Amino acid sequence: ADYLGKGVSYCATCDGAFYQNSPVAVVGTTSEAIQEAEFLTKFASTVHWITPTDPTQVLGPDVVQNFLGSHDNVQQWEDTRMTCIDGDVSGVTGVQLKRRGVDDVETLDVEGVFIYGPGAKPITDYIGSRVQFRDDGGVDVDDEMATNVPGVYAIGDIRNTPYKQVVVAASDGCIAAMSIDKYLKGRKNIKVDWIHQ
Repeated sequence: ADYLGKGVSYCATCDGAFYQNSPVAVVGTTSEAIQEAEFLTKFASTVHWITPTDPTQVLGPDVVQNFLGSHDNVQQWEDTRMTCIDGDVSGVTGVQLKRRGVDDVETLDVEGVFIYGPGAKPITDYIGSRVQFRDDGGVDVDDEMATNVPGVYAIGDIRNTPYKQVVVAASDGCIAAMSIDKYLKGRKNIKVDWIHQ
């Protein structure tokens, strides 16, 4: 948390361009990790893909081989855990790695660290227990972003959608704002400015 926004990120699409010609680390074996690592290959000088377990077990051997074979600037660190993120007042300066079966800790110089853990759930503990949640930990909403509690709406990452982007949250926010206006005015429907015929 010390370097969040100063080199630690959970969104390559959001922050990848800040690392033009810079080394970065991507931590994780999820499909999201490999997709984001692939996106970072457009910007970073080297993408260090740190996989604590064998990613072929999760993603399949063809996906992993295709990814590694398609990008010269990817270095995989298989069976390796990230133990620490190093930095100073300017932000991230590196990571410390521990390979399975090796006693020594290695230091890797990187400027960015992108973390994608399995089963990541949105932070929703402040919401309480009245609002219903889906099995994946996201707040359960309808098409108008309304929860099961009248007058309570949820948008963005707390819905735990597969695409965690600002534009998705903004779109959710627009839908929720229009729905809240409808709710506060006691209307049943929203009148559109056009009609498809």
